[in-house]
Amino acid sequence: MLEGIAPILFTPFDDNGDIDATGLRKIVRFEVDGGVHAIGINGFASEAYKMTDDERLENVEIVASELADALPLIIGIAPTSLEAAAKQARQLARFRPAALMTLPPATMDNGARALVDFYIDFGRASDVPIIIQQAPHIPMYRHTELPAEALAEIAVEAPAVKYFKIEGPGSAAKMKALAPLLHSGTLMFGGGGGITALDELRSGAGGLIPGVGFNEIFLAAWDKWTEGEPDAAAGIIAEGDALIKAVSGRGHEVSLHMRKQLMKRHGAINCAHVRRPTPPVAECDLPAFFAIVDKLDLRVSQRN
Repeated sequence: MLEGIAPILFTPFDDNGDIDATGLRKIVRFEVDGGVHAIGINGFASEAYKMTDDERLENVEIVASELADALPLIIGIAPTSLEAAAKQARQLARFRPAALMTLPPATMDNGARALVDFYIDFGRASDVPIIIQQAPHIPMYRHTELPAEALAEIAVEAPAVKYFKIEGPGSAAKMKALAPLLHSGTLMFGGGGGITALDELRSGAGGLIPGVGFNEIFLAAWDKWTEGEPDAAAGIIAEGDALIKAVSGRGHEVSLHMRKQLMKRHGAINCAHVRRPTPPVAECDLPAFFAIVDKLDLRVSQRN
């Protein structure tokens, strides 16, 4: 079973906006060397929604090759239909993913029952474990949020559905409602860059799926939490709170810029390009941001 801290990697691009394979490999190594429990690619943090099918596949090939089975691999997919989901699962099986983090089809609002049936049928057909991703904070997925009872029904009816990633406003409350409805062996993960990680752990989360750059904060907190020291875990997260909010407190697109700027300064990537459309981040804001980072004892502050 997956558990613990499992970051979704961002996709580094060069000045032309093309995938920087060397940079992506360095991001893999940075997170593996930092002690995370699994690695994910092609989520929102990867800008997968701005990429072609071929580019998303290229991302998986690069990460799987560099990872070389050292850690479990989570692959994000955003299928537009049940048939597309099944086809993607078959195509990605060769990479031996530990789970497919699956967004619901979102183009049309067909109602909650249609989404429940989609996940049940996909979960019965897939040979790969599935993470159901609930992301109502992302505008196009706002109408796809399912109540706890519906998620629990899916878990009962679909053997491959082993995990839930619950994020956005009210994530901890949703987890608290869902936790007693799940059978043993089904886990919930928090997201949202870790901005509500402590509340999610208190509500029954079995780990966190954040972004990259400063996961030693979450790893240290996770260790204390699993050792039965919740106050120590809370203290660690409180110490890093200013950085967590500076990265994840101003919206998803800004978080992409901040993480890429961090890793560029560290020397892992050469370019902090974020694909457009994206809001601008002023260069004059970066010194204050880096000052927040440098108050903490983090690997990302060290220059390669």
